[in-house]
Amino acid sequence: MDRTLYVLVYPSRLFAAHWSFWLPYVDARTRALNTGDRIHVTGDRLSGFQYEYIRNYNVREDERHPNAFPIGLVSEAHLREATNDENITSGELDQKDAESVALNAFDEACREVPAPEPSLNKVNRANVGNTTGAPPKRTQAKDCQWWIREAASYLMKTGILLPLNEGHDGETPTSRVDGLPRH
Repeated sequence: MDRTLYVLVYPSRLFAAHWSFWLPYVDARTRALNTGDRIHVTGDRLSGFQYEYIRNYNVREDERHPNAFPIGLVSEAHLREATNDENITSGELDQKDAESVALNAFDEACREVPAPEPSLNKVNRANVGNTTGAPPKRTQAKDCQWWIREAASYLMKTGILLPLNEGHDGETPTSRVDGLPRH
């Protein structure tokens, strides 16, 4: 069985919208529930970002009212928690361990894409007005949207993220991510 992977887009009038993956849990009839796993990087371009995997996230209880966009399918086989024979289960982890131990193959693959480091140049007041110094080096702005694009691409390359079925001919998860609202 496959579960639909969504990108949650948290709209913002002033800044770029925050993006995160969301894998809703399913009931016995395989209907998506309002709760699921939320996977994203959190932080800012000045300080850098950290990877975060949140269990039991309820999208309906989030007062920011994110929009959910389906981008692809993930097999349940990639979402099974590791057992004692394979590794460790989430119930055996304390908070510190949970930050560094992958819960399943999907989580492990997402962790392979590094969270963005700081990508904004800090203003150095001592160099303001200094015409002899070299100009600040330009860097690519990396944020949560950049990370979602990179992670979706990596998940496709590893075979973990598959295209949506019916009615989405020719669309790949990465092409669906490229069409998401940025604000």
